[in-house]
Amino acid sequence: MDSLAQSLLSWYRKMGRSLPWRDDPTPYHVLLSETMLQQTRVSAVLPRYYEILKAAPTIEDLASLKEEEMLKLWEGLGYYSRARNLRKAAIFIQENAIFPEDYEGLRKLPGVGDYTAKAILAIAFHKKAVAVDGNLERVYSRLERSEKEGSTLRKEAEAFLLDEIGEEDPSSFNQALMDIGEVICLPNGTPRCEECPLKPFCKAHKAGKERDYPKKKVRSAKKTVHLQVYILHFEGKTVFRIRPEKGLLSSLAEFPNAPGESPEDALSSLGFKAGPLSYLGQSGHSFTHLRWEMEWQEGELLEAPPEGFLLLDKEEARSLPIPSAFSFGRKALGIR
Repeated sequence: MDSLAQSLLSWYRKMGRSLPWRDDPTPYHVLLSETMLQQTRVSAVLPRYYEILKAAPTIEDLASLKEEEMLKLWEGLGYYSRARNLRKAAIFIQENAIFPEDYEGLRKLPGVGDYTAKAILAIAFHKKAVAVDGNLERVYSRLERSEKEGSTLRKEAEAFLLDEIGEEDPSSFNQALMDIGEVICLPNGTPRCEECPLKPFCKAHKAGKERDYPKKKVRSAKKTVHLQVYILHFEGKTVFRIRPEKGLLSSLAEFPNAPGESPEDALSSLGFKAGPLSYLGQSGHSFTHLRWEMEWQEGELLEAPPEGFLLLDKEEARSLPIPSAFSFGRKALGIR
């Protein structure tokens, strides 16, 4: 029987996904794609990957982007600190005139953690490394029926896979594992074991216990915050605000909002004086540990907004980095 690595690479040569960063795996392309793929599905990343490369074909071009331009390109992908750190990493590389080719150097780049550093080492520089994320933890836990969890599981998975990788093709080995974790060894429902090249090596499959691994973690309930959100107009323009530099959705644009059950009370707390409000509807948005439940109102201001708010026409508003949490308002206003 072929080894685990041989079976995996043979499968990958026939069944591996065709992805643009795989066609041209330069260090910049791998850094960009791996940063974008954190907490985000390939289908959502693909169109935005092309847009960013069009705006910034090289890492030097990316370094020259203003932060608001970078955030606008990232709009809708969430976890905006990734975009800021990616730009900072590009600036760091440009200032030092070199793209690091070792683990320690890569870890010095803003936003580059253990996983991304090892993915770059393996895929872009063809060095022996294994990038272990939640998907590979799941694959490994089923392969070995491991009862471990958290950092212990991750370290165990990395040691096991490093022992299997060999020296031949660490780039394909890692990308094959990524495909297995994303399209074969599925987290919810039934994994596609009959299509999996690792089936002969999988202890959970042999025992018919695939769905028992990894062991389920008890998740705490998300906190829910009720917000009143406003589309407010004054003299033909609409009111926006830039969020604080630190914290949730930092430095991104938003429609005025405040917690509360009463639209009038919440509006007053923001310092606005408005005419009658029209109810537009409800929307919700989930973050990692928090959920916003939003009620949307629209109205005309009776006087200019307080200091700290922006008045913009539609064309100006289109250039704002407005996160997907406020997509209801963007759609209602007709700006995207």
